[in-house]
Amino acid sequence: MTERTSPTSVPDIVALVLAAGKGSRFDASGTRYKPVQALADRTPMVYAVCHTLLQHIAHVTVVCGPQEQAVHSALGDLPVRTVHCTEAHQGMSASLRCGVQSSPASVGWIIALSDMPFIRAETVSGVASRLRQGEQIIRPAYQGKPGHPVAFASKFRDQLLGITGDEGARTIIRRHPDALTVFTVNDPGCLIDIDTVEQLQRHGTGEQ
Repeated sequence: MTERTSPTSVPDIVALVLAAGKGSRFDASGTRYKPVQALADRTPMVYAVCHTLLQHIAHVTVVCGPQEQAVHSALGDLPVRTVHCTEAHQGMSASLRCGVQSSPASVGWIIALSDMPFIRAETVSGVASRLRQGEQIIRPAYQGKPGHPVAFASKFRDQLLGITGDEGARTIIRRHPDALTVFTVNDPGCLIDIDTVEQLQRHGTGEQ
């Protein structure tokens, strides 16, 4: 695991952006790496995700896989930290474990995906404020559908480090339903992930 920068102290909240997946549904050949593809305004998806998070979270870590250099270039001068996950090929859980292990947080983590660039800053603010107020697992919902990003209090560190497969942290949510806080947002972007080129073309402007 390599790092771009190193924190000097443990922050209260760290936002983890998972950007290490292959994105085979987007481009099976691997030629076009999904997180760095441009939206209609020419902003790379991963840049848009991080820019939104930074409006309310000071510490953002981007978990990268083999395309780490491409992610570096796409992030430009954003004040974010990157880590290289050598086990990214094992699936989303490996990336999440890598992010949690490399980015200590005293209150908890907000988990964001690099292919969800349309989440609004106020949604991030709502998740972060509830995490700081002591809620344990938090996620936004739009029109009754649960969305992203999802936050986990630091008490779940060991469980996060123990997840496997490609389900991410959904197993922890299922295991602790009483710890889950779902709050309603007026943000359709919390549901939109870009899996295919067609979806990028359809949603690329961020307009719903």
